[in-house]
This record gives sequence, structure tokens and C-alpha cells, in this order.
Amino acid sequence: MKGLILKDVMSLKHQLKIFVFVLFGVVVTSILFVLSARFGNLALAGREMLRTEQASDIDVKNLATVALVLFMLLPIATVGDVVNVFQADGKAGFYRIAGAFPLPVSKRLLARFLTIYALFGIGTLIDLVLALVLSSLTDLIRFRDFCGIILSAASVMSIYSALVIFFCILMGYGSQSYAQIFSLLSMGLALILCNLKYCGSLIKAITTDQSGSLDMTIFWRPLDFIKEKFWILVLIAVIVSIVSYVVSLKVALRKRGVI
Repeated sequence: MKGLILKDVMSLKHQLKIFVFVLFGVVVTSILFVLSARFGNLALAGREMLRTEQASDIDVKNLATVALVLFMLLPIATVGDVVNVFQADGKAGFYRIAGAFPLPVSKRLLARFLTIYALFGIGTLIDLVLALVLSSLTDLIRFRDFCGIILSAASVMSIYSALVIFFCILMGYGSQSYAQIFSLLSMGLALILCNLKYCGSLIKAITTDQSGSLDMTIFWRPLDFIKEKFWILVLIAVIVSIVSYVVSLKVALRKRGVI
């Protein structure tokens, strides 16, 4: 199984090179952003928004936090494209010889999951170290909140990857683009169904606003959720991953020659 994991990692060799460059860029950019938000032009812009009452102190901090977090999530997103592994296997004709391997389908599939989650783990660990450094340089966000956001993002990417693996196995080689689309649609539909009340409140707040000074607190609820209740997303990611593995295994055993 170690050989299969190594094969999958080598399939992501191009992505890993991009990961290194992205990581370097993220480190430099994030540090510059934090310094600017504390001492430079971003700090001046924030004070000007407060002076002219264009935004509250919470709004300014949350806007800066969102911008900073988007930078930091790039390393996780870079290694999260599991589709490349399936495409590489298809081009190399690996599916045609996989059946001759002494390893059962269950272990071949497990190797695929372990490869992706190991890369997610590396990206998450690097982000946590970077968060520790950045939280010591700024008062925009606490290290605890950083951890919540990073773990939430890693959980969402894990859910996406688990669904992509399932749809890739279900539809077979050549349908990787459809697997990505169906995964995103499934996640989007689940998000809407689980947050119907919030979506209704958001639409009502926008449509009924007459003063032009919309209360922004309703927009920051998702950010507060992923900072404070990240464990819910982690739990969902674990459940989805296990279910995806079990269902994908059943499909793979029936279809044969898909992994």
C-alpha cells in the first residue's frame, strides 16, 4: 500500500511544486498584510472608515480577517485537487493492471484516501504554524480563531475530496469534471438546506433595508460559526469521509477496474 501512496503522490508532483511556490508567496504576503494592517496604509484606511462611520470596528476587523484568511487557505486548496490522481491513473492505464495487484480493492481505495488526507494534514499543519506567527504580529485575530478557521477550511476541502473520489469511481475515467461539478452542487445544496432560516433572514434583511445602512452583523454569522464551532465541520468531514469510503468501496467492487 505504501507503493500506491507513493504513486499517487508522484501523480501530484506538479501540484506539489505549485504548493511550494504558493506557500512562499503566502508567507511573504501574509506578513506584509499584517504589518500594513498594523502600521501602514491598511491601518490608515481602517481608521478613515471608522472616522467617517462607513464601517464599525467589528466590520473593519472582520474584513481584514477574511482577506488574511483567504491568503492562508491557498496552501490547503493547492493540494486538494484529487482529480489529478484519477486523470493520471487513466492516462497511464493503471486501471487495467490494478486487478493483478495482490492488494484488494479496499486497500487500494484506502491508499487513495490516505494520500489526499496526508497532504491536507501537511497543508493544515503549515497553516497553523503560520497562524501562530501572524497572531503574534497582529491583534486582528486570535490564534484560537485562526485555528478554528483553518480547521473549518480543511474540513470543507476534505468533504469535497471525499465526494470527488466517490463520483469519480461511480462515473469512471473521463468524468472527472462532472465529478467536481456534482460534488460542488451536492455541497451547495446541503449548505442551503441546512441554513434555510439564515438564508431567509439574509434575504429579508437585504430586501427590507430602506436606510442604506444595512446591519452587517448578519453577514458575519458564518465567520463567527467557523471560528467558534469548527468542531461541527470537523465531525461532518469525518462522517462524510467514512461514508464516502464505504459507498465508494461497494461501487468499486461491483464495477471492477475503476481503482
